Amino acid sequence: MKAVRIHEFGDLDVLKWEDMDRPTPRPRQVLIQVDSAGVNYADLMRRQGGYPGPDLPSTLGLEAAGTVVEIGNDVSGLTIGQKVMGMGPQGNAEYVAVNSNFVFPYPDQLDPIEAGGMPIVFLTAYHILKTRGGLREGNTVLIQAGASGVGTVATQLAKAWGAKVITTASSEDKLELSKSLGSDITINYSDKDFESEINNITGGKGVDLVLECVGGQVLEKSIRCLSPYGVLVSYGNASGVPANLPSTDITSDNRTVIGFSMGRSPAGSLDHQLAMAELFPMITNGKVKLIVDRVLPMSNVADAHKHLANRGTRGKVILTP
Repeated sequence: MKAVRIHEFGDLDVLKWEDMDRPTPRPRQVLIQVDSAGVNYADLMRRQGGYPGPDLPSTLGLEAAGTVVEIGNDVSGLTIGQKVMGMGPQGNAEYVAVNSNFVFPYPDQLDPIEAGGMPIVFLTAYHILKTRGGLREGNTVLIQAGASGVGTVATQLAKAWGAKVITTASSEDKLELSKSLGSDITINYSDKDFESEINNITGGKGVDLVLECVGGQVLEKSIRCLSPYGVLVSYGNASGVPANLPSTDITSDNRTVIGFSMGRSPAGSLDHQLAMAELFPMITNGKVKLIVDRVLPMSNVADAHKHLANRGTRGKVILTP
């Protein structure tokens, strides 16, 4: 089979679409013949050496969808021939072996290509809003990078769950996308100071919840956008810049800052099966959908990484073998 592999960390030229042995599922794993696989910013960080993963050389990717073709020992509830999406390492390949706890049979109504880009963004959006963020009906939520993969899904979920949604983005076309997904208010952070805008919009009260993935100064200012007893969930540091967080910005108004990562959470600490059971009906009923930016062949993986690095994405980038 072929897979997207790296033998060293570095720039786009370290990405190789090359032959390797087809994996054999270990106990509690299933082997999936891949129809599609999502590309996430974590894949760029992994390629550069800034994200954990298997020893080199290794295959990239954190999610995929396809057909179950082989089942390891100690697996129940899954059958050969079943269409599934899965979350786990090394998904940018023609076949991938995935822990059955992170495999989700998906409804027939879903497009097999879109399915490969769903697990990470849908589960991340669900958990940062509900599991970690504690979103309640009537809350006001600020979603940074509203046109990103997670941002587009989080906007739809927050709106469906009764929140007032404010999103930020860097261009008018991205803001229009956010509006089309239910954002009540959009802010172009390229020409406006979002902290001042939030202060004006909320009459100085602030927002109940912030979803933040940029880091650096954006994280610093986002904390000051919180209302008393508000919650900020930090789920990334796309800028790569450290933040300076004075304790008074957190403690004086009893604000809470929570970290979130899909990749480093011990198995069982986040109930992905329960989350997907709640999400699939919302997807099939049209309450929430995946926004696909583009679909590329896996052999063109370098183009996908370049596109994400340039901050040009509106939704999800998907690869097909």
